[in-house]
Amino acid sequence: MADLFREFFWIIFPIFGMGMGAFAIWNEFSRQKKALEVLKVYAEKGTEPPPSVLEVLNRASTRDRRPRGSRWATAAFFGILSAGFAGMAIWNAADRGPFAFVTGWTIAAIALGAVCASNVVAALTAPRQNDQ
Repeated sequence: MADLFREFFWIIFPIFGMGMGAFAIWNEFSRQKKALEVLKVYAEKGTEPPPSVLEVLNRASTRDRRPRGSRWATAAFFGILSAGFAGMAIWNAADRGPFAFVTGWTIAAIALGAVCASNVVAALTAPRQNDQ
């Protein structure tokens, strides 16, 4: 049993990550549900919500309002991570390392490269400060 745990201890990390993602999704759902309840109360009264209420609801919106520089910094971070994982994959392949390691490093490099690319696209398509 101890050998089985040692062999699969790493599975704790993706399970924990998925749990954190599910928790974040549930919190966002609850927040949106409460915002709809507030708007429903005003709709039932037949009145327009005050601008202050609408401002608070808009500020808490899920729309990503990060500045362009932050997106570029995130893209650079994931680009460097992707390059590091690609380097490890090449190093393991050249050293005739285990196939599982080479495959793992390669998959990680591709996934992080995709995240980097998505952040580059987001940075290029983000509205400028003057456009908002």
